[in-house]
Amino acid sequence: MKVYRKLYKIEREIKDDKKRQKLTPEKFYQLCHKTRQEKSKPIMMEFKIWLDKNHPTTLPESTLGKALYYALRHWNGLTRFFEDGRLEFDNNLTEQQIKPVVIARKNFLFCKSINGVKAVCNHMTLIRTAIEHGFDPYRYYVKILKKIPNCQILEDYEKLLPWNIELEKVKKAKNQAA
Repeated sequence: MKVYRKLYKIEREIKDDKKRQKLTPEKFYQLCHKTRQEKSKPIMMEFKIWLDKNHPTTLPESTLGKALYYALRHWNGLTRFFEDGRLEFDNNLTEQQIKPVVIARKNFLFCKSINGVKAVCNHMTLIRTAIEHGFDPYRYYVKILKKIPNCQILEDYEKLLPWNIELEKVKKAKNQAA
């Protein structure tokens, strides 16, 4: 945990530098790469030495033994973030984004058919996509449901996708919660 606390501190510093310097995405990725190479990589290399030293003397079925084995087995993936500044340090953002789906999974049990589950998934996809584009999901739904009956060709449907729709009519109010 001490290792990861140090790494999270470095990641916070990187994000603070981005805000303070108002960096472009390209400059931010360069900053991430440089900082991670200079600060994060040595910490992880020291951690790897510790893992290699302690793994053989730890009971494999113990909680610690399983954790050490997991870290060693996934070492390349765990260290990929300091090689590419575009990558996030952790998967917290992904976890947050899939949380509604995980919570809704229990509701899928009550769908009476595979088609029912697919319909629920389609609705959830539209809702999450609207949210990701800064839209009020209800207003987005109202807009597309009013227009769908007039769609005749693929291009008509494509005009209803979040990146093609008239933004000002479905954008969230600034004071409205996500």
